[in-house]
Amino acid sequence: MTDRTSFHVLTVGWEYQQVEELWDRIANRSGDRFSHILHPRYLREERPDSPPRSDLHFLRHELRHPMPAADGALLASLERPGVPTVHNMILGDPIVSKINYQAALGFATFLARRLMDLYVEINPSVIIGSFDCLHSGIALAVAKRLSVPWYALNFSVIPQGFACFCDGMSATSRVRFPTQPPHGREEFAEEWLRRFENRHVQAPAYIAPEPLSIVRNIAALPRRMLALGRTLKNSRVREHLQYTEGRNLYSVPAVLSFLRRSARARKSIAACPTVRTPPNTPYVLFGLHLQPESSIDVWAPFFSNQMWVIELLSRAIPPTHRLLVKVHKSDISNYVREQYERMRSFPGVEIVAPFADTRSFIEAADLVITIQGTMGLEGALLGKPVIVLGDSPVIGFPHVASIGKVTDLPVLVRSQLAAPPPSRRAIVTAYAAYLAPFVPASHNDWTVKPADQEIDHYVALFSELRRYLTEAWLILPRAAP
Repeated sequence: MTDRTSFHVLTVGWEYQQVEELWDRIANRSGDRFSHILHPRYLREERPDSPPRSDLHFLRHELRHPMPAADGALLASLERPGVPTVHNMILGDPIVSKINYQAALGFATFLARRLMDLYVEINPSVIIGSFDCLHSGIALAVAKRLSVPWYALNFSVIPQGFACFCDGMSATSRVRFPTQPPHGREEFAEEWLRRFENRHVQAPAYIAPEPLSIVRNIAALPRRMLALGRTLKNSRVREHLQYTEGRNLYSVPAVLSFLRRSARARKSIAACPTVRTPPNTPYVLFGLHLQPESSIDVWAPFFSNQMWVIELLSRAIPPTHRLLVKVHKSDISNYVREQYERMRSFPGVEIVAPFADTRSFIEAADLVITIQGTMGLEGALLGKPVIVLGDSPVIGFPHVASIGKVTDLPVLVRSQLAAPPPSRRAIVTAYAAYLAPFVPASHNDWTVKPADQEIDHYVALFSELRRYLTEAWLILPRAAP
């Protein structure tokens, strides 16, 4: 058994504030050793820590350091089962996906080489990464190549405040520790299903953010002034920030372009005929995803062309039903009039207004179709037939089906529409299995500092991870790069 002082956790790609408010507190209470490779926006020349800390490591030394030429052979060597392709990593990054392709490959090459060096130097027992952005995917790929255990935290949606570990870039790779007791799981699932049915809880995506209080606004002023200072300072070197902040983030033309695009998007959705309440006629419901985003571009890359998905679904549903397409309220600026017209040109397609009550549309739908979103979980909890296009743990619920072959989709749609509703007991049993890997932790809203009790929950979670890795002999000698 590895003792706590020799168990070395390395986090990759997290913000400095999260290091201070989450990881340092876990380290202090657990006795485990923690080191951190900060998000690539942080530079060694502008260290956020004073005095300098030996447990902090930086991907980049200075802004003007040139990126290497793309090394396609190196990047291709990182692709293997359980690792997204480099192209999908790029397309899932909201910043890197918008820059020059060769520049993106050069940045990926830089990340791969730098992470290889740092992993060998730090020699961690386990790496804690995340799902989002190019650096997260490369961090996983390099860990796989060097045979270092890699995990990401996955947070529950309903209920919030629970977390588990995933050992891959999808929620279906969730790890359930053998020591987690089976008793009480169905009672727990029954309680939260009842709360969801009664609308006492809902998915965070549908909850409007609370307005900041005057006190919180005043408290945030120093941090905002520092951010403004960095913005003005970095405005002269924005070419070098294209990999993490966006190439034109600090330019006046970029700001004006964003304002024009937002105004055009608001006019486009206002002019588009939309459905605001569930119709009385039969319909199938499909929800658009925010994009770029790892849950669609990395977890379900071959369904990331959502316009194609809408056409695919419209060709598969019977003429007895309409296809209602729900626009994501956080992604309105990505659509213009021509795109809405294109969606509505497909047979039976109508657009649901972005801020319409999604829950009421799910309740009245005859079938819910989702790529990866929370809509699939909500439909499953309500006993609706659901079709999931991506790789999702929701598939364990009754009357939830995966797509299989695209050519079989019309038959699958009709089969799901004809399926009798599942029993409530079957839903509870499936929900209990769905929640089984989760343990108390915190909500993943990092604008809120975790409470001391939540830190204690994380300490217990990492204790389970340490036991799991050492007893399962997953901490092995490092392979050569």
